[in-house]
Amino acid sequence: MTTVQLTSALQREMSYIVTDETMMERALKSLRKIRRERKAETEKASEPQEDSEEQVMQSLHEAFRELKLIKEGKEVGRPIEELLDEL
Repeated sequence: MTTVQLTSALQREMSYIVTDETMMERALKSLRKIRRERKAETEKASEPQEDSEEQVMQSLHEAFRELKLIKEGKEVGRPIEELLDEL
């Protein structure tokens, strides 16, 4: 359904209950619950995910491997200013 169709359907359904205060309160309560759930989902999705211990260990292993290659002269390191600029 398009947004226009959904809006029309919502208004049609609301017109059936607009004269019943109890039904309107229940509808309002339901809509607020939906909004809170959506907000919680959005906030949860935007939170950074924590790395697992295995991922941290793998990253450290890779960093030490690169450091070893730089010390051996097999790779060239980057200046600290360049790394800080990336952050």
